[in-house]
Amino acid sequence: MKGNQKAKGFLEDNSGYTKVVGGLIALLVTIGVGALVFWEITDNFEGSSEEANASMDSTTEMATTVFDLLPIIALVVVAAIIIGIVVKMGGGN
Repeated sequence: MKGNQKAKGFLEDNSGYTKVVGGLIALLVTIGVGALVFWEITDNFEGSSEEANASMDSTTEMATTVFDLLPIIALVVVAAIIIGIVVKMGGGN
């Protein structure tokens, strides 16, 4: 119940949009910085055995997939914001 009241207050407060945009920008910057840090760190590692190298290659392949999919989260958040604005403009709850 308290969560619903806070959500209603968030919708009525125009400064909420500023917070959402700031959070979205922070998300995108975090994704970019995280990818840069990961690639810089993995480029400097050398495995001591073939097993270690295979594990590192597997991790790198997985990270490539994850970093490719992370911007989709930002697109979903933007779409949710736009849908929320359109619903509010239409007089919906």
